[in-house]
Amino acid sequence: MKTGNMRRAAAAAVLALAVGSGLASCSSDDSANSSGQTQQVDLSAAPADTSWVAGPAGLEYPVSGDAGPSETSGPVPRGFAASPQGAVVAAVVTQVFMSGADDDTWPEVSQVLLEPGPGRDQWAQARALMSVGTQPLDNPPVFRGFRVSDYSDSEAVVTLAVSYPTGQLAVLPVQMSRASGDWKAVLPTQEDAPDLQEISEEELKSKFTAFGPREEG
Repeated sequence: MKTGNMRRAAAAAVLALAVGSGLASCSSDDSANSSGQTQQVDLSAAPADTSWVAGPAGLEYPVSGDAGPSETSGPVPRGFAASPQGAVVAAVVTQVFMSGADDDTWPEVSQVLLEPGPGRDQWAQARALMSVGTQPLDNPPVFRGFRVSDYSDSEAVVTLAVSYPTGQLAVLPVQMSRASGDWKAVLPTQEDAPDLQEISEEELKSKFTAFGPREEG
């Protein structure tokens, strides 16, 4: 397979990977603070003060003044706020760098953005078998919106709406964890990964918060 086609296949495979299989049951509207009291969190608010910057393979990812990432000087961004918005930004960043990281960068992606486990091991094994360069995709997928369906201080489920070059608009559930002290994606195994679910533009507007480089508001 030519390098360009391989890169497209890798990006499509990663962005088609619904990493929310076996989703943990979490609190959906609140989280407990250190005193045991419950405080409300806004799961539908978009990360504030956000700009979209160029990432690997021509994909764009968000940088928020409130939600992170707070460290962007290295090859892989890190440092996401302990909030639903931090989980959202981390979910997008994870998908972008899993899809577009070149041969020199992907091992750090595995260590920085993915929780240890069999899903991460399988992804690393598959990624090691292909060679991906730095040339951007001609027509990369675009993130359009998000929905946080579950949230607690340590876990979140973020469903991302993504437009693909084929014209398909589909949703991608991403399970996130702060077990390591920062938001990281918990990958399912290949056997457990569900298929993408296609949605309409009307569903995007009514059920998701607009959040992407080509979205208004």
